[in-house]
Amino acid sequence: MVTHHGIIHSFTAGYSAASSCGCRFAGHWSYKLGNRFLAGGIPFNRRERPMNPVVIIPTLNENDNIAILIKKILKRYPEMHIIVVDGNSTDGTQETVKRLSAWNENIRLVIQEEEGYGRGLALGFKTALADDFDPIFTMDGDLSHDPVYFDKFLEFMPEYGLVVASRYINGVRVEGWQFRKLLLSKLANMYVSYIMVKPIWDFTSGFRCYSRRFLRQVPLDELHPQAYIVQIQLLHLAYQHRCRVKEIPFLFRDIHPGHSKVGRHSVGKTFLYVLKYRAPFLEILRHLTYLKKDYQRFIKEYEELMNPPQLKRKEHALVKDNYSVSIGVMAYNEEKLIGRCLDALLNQQVQGCTIEEIFVISSGSTDKTDEIVMDYSNRYPKIRLIIQSRRMGKASAINEFLSKARGDIAIIESADTITTPHTVEELIKPFRHPDIGMSGAHPVPVNKKKGFVGFCVHRLWELHHAMAMESPKCGEMIAFRNIIQNIPNYTAVDEAAIEAMIVELDYKLAYAPEAVVYNKGPETLKDFIKQRRRIASGHRHLQATMGHRVSSSNSGRILKLVFKTQRWTLPQVWYMFWLIVIEVYSRFAGVVDFYLRDKNPFIWDISKTTKKM
Repeated sequence: MVTHHGIIHSFTAGYSAASSCGCRFAGHWSYKLGNRFLAGGIPFNRRERPMNPVVIIPTLNENDNIAILIKKILKRYPEMHIIVVDGNSTDGTQETVKRLSAWNENIRLVIQEEEGYGRGLALGFKTALADDFDPIFTMDGDLSHDPVYFDKFLEFMPEYGLVVASRYINGVRVEGWQFRKLLLSKLANMYVSYIMVKPIWDFTSGFRCYSRRFLRQVPLDELHPQAYIVQIQLLHLAYQHRCRVKEIPFLFRDIHPGHSKVGRHSVGKTFLYVLKYRAPFLEILRHLTYLKKDYQRFIKEYEELMNPPQLKRKEHALVKDNYSVSIGVMAYNEEKLIGRCLDALLNQQVQGCTIEEIFVISSGSTDKTDEIVMDYSNRYPKIRLIIQSRRMGKASAINEFLSKARGDIAIIESADTITTPHTVEELIKPFRHPDIGMSGAHPVPVNKKKGFVGFCVHRLWELHHAMAMESPKCGEMIAFRNIIQNIPNYTAVDEAAIEAMIVELDYKLAYAPEAVVYNKGPETLKDFIKQRRRIASGHRHLQATMGHRVSSSNSGRILKLVFKTQRWTLPQVWYMFWLIVIEVYSRFAGVVDFYLRDKNPFIWDISKTTKKM
């Protein structure tokens, strides 16, 4: 996971900036795709170099099967290389492979001295890596794995580091097993999935395809000798190195005319060994919530984690005298405020930038928002309306905007906020420094200060401002270099997610205190608690998935600012005490929502009291 350690800097012209240090998304890579061509019947994708595949077949007394399997492979793929790793068979397997290798030089026999399926697998990997093969298939020698699936493996290898042929994805595909054996295998794989918290249906399948790049990161001498355990271990290492993993369905046939190398293993030993790779207890609890939900969402979330988005054009990261700016306004049923929001943007007074385009992304609006924006679009060509037919969450709307934005700087604003004439100019000023990747505006609530809820809204934004002056925190309205293609779809704290991605790219954050943006906080205690609870759950989700912790999550720092800025009158102290109580409750409830209820509200209930300004 990425870690975030804030470093405080001084910044000229009234700005403050902070940098973060963290590890890169280790193990992620991209291939250059080009024309496809056929070689020996195998569809190769031109990447950085042509594919040079090899199949590793660990064997132990497979004389009745190995010749059939090798001929089946070569009939379909004449140029395929085959490495047979034999664990001292006594039935003539070695002699059979030697005869075949004399007939075809692409067949090689490697003798395994140490016992154990995992040892044989490691020896095969070492042999393949020494000869520059890529990708590297593994399959059993008992005819249960059909080479007809090689095409499907290769289809995904340009983008994935490990592809697993799964017996259990999209249903059960097994022939020749008794129901008891099938049930035990399925339950065992579910156990591993929920203990390790990984989106895999079949952890013990030995029919796989590995990229050379991934295997070079694997400590081959440390692979476990036991068959089931080593398959689980390799999947664990793939995710540990942030390697993309893909499952494809295949039909497992337990033909078994001979004696398979993989015999009966100690189920208890495997179950106990899995605990070595267990996820944190709270993550396991959260994963259990998917027993009653659509599991595809968990798979998609994990895919986003393992496949961070690529960057846009590099010129967006350059320092310029005049930046082109794209503004995205996220809207849902904003008929009361969208006009005022757009008027404020049209009246911006800018010198260091040019506002090229203003996109309004209306996500499932059912009021007159779309009609109002269309009227503005007809009068002002730079305003464009993008309609999402149903409400899909703010992150989804932001991704729509990012796919269209062409400016050097992207600005994101909610439709229920109002800018001052100089907000955009002040937001852009920090980008004169090449190390600044993102800046945040200064939100000012328009709520009345009278009453407890009014006090809470104003006090929180005062603390936000004080904290941002010390260690920048971007929220409500943000500007960032337009280098990100998309953000995670399942985040409820979109500004913080963008902050995490910018920090990951080694850019610093800036806070622009003069870039004032007016917003409306909740007016009822119910709406206030709901908002704080949602944010707490979203921050927990961000930390769990992207490893990023926003500065406002530091309770100790917040308490120091509370005492530093507190007005020590009796009403103020009394209100502050109850605000702290509510914040503690909201954060605790947010943790419960995230871990036990899987309530990461990326599509959240709108607080209606924030819609009137």
